[in-house]
Amino acid sequence: MRIIFSIILILFTSGKTVNIDLGAPEIQAVCKVTLNDGKIIEGFITFGAGGYEYKYRTHGFCFEHDNGTKQLILYDFKFNLSNLDSYASHRNETSKLCYVENISARHLQQPKTEFDEEKNTLTITKTEVAKYRLLEQMPIYTKLPLDLFVAYSSDEQNGKTTIEVNQIKSIELLKKPSKELLDIIENARKKQIENHKEDEWVDYQPPVWYHEIITNQERIDYLSKFF
Repeated sequence: MRIIFSIILILFTSGKTVNIDLGAPEIQAVCKVTLNDGKIIEGFITFGAGGYEYKYRTHGFCFEHDNGTKQLILYDFKFNLSNLDSYASHRNETSKLCYVENISARHLQQPKTEFDEEKNTLTITKTEVAKYRLLEQMPIYTKLPLDLFVAYSSDEQNGKTTIEVNQIKSIELLKKPSKELLDIIENARKKQIENHKEDEWVDYQPPVWYHEIITNQERIDYLSKFF
């Protein structure tokens, strides 16, 4: 299975054209959340759905301002909510923080084509619709299921925990996770290999981990194109 994973990674990091579309790989991270009372919660999060057309549908956060405007801060490689008080509106309590779940359609809409025979002009209209659900709780996971994805497995499998957003002081994606959390990832990978069957998961693409690729600028530049 490691061979299969290696082939897939080569396909997505190579500049060559390939006749396969598994979409951009899903990105997961080890996340550290510090609460207002000083308590620290660490676990796994997903950036959002990868999918076809190499377009990420990323989750994240949103400041809802008193004047009705909404400021999105979505997961990416530069994601930073390390000090919420640095946002004046949050510090002055003129906005509240919400967790954002991206519920956009996984496929982009097909272009609309119109031809004006009189003017002999062709008009192609491309429309992209992003849809987000605003929530008062942030999900974080303490376990990994057999497929390694924290986004698609049941809560019982991946140890889902919810954090009240109004209790959050800072959020950090860890470049150097603790050995305990790294061991969870490694053990989950080993378990997956042990349970692998040759006729299963032929189109499977494993998630990539933020802490494993953040220092690889070539990978970061490539994947950043799809945000």
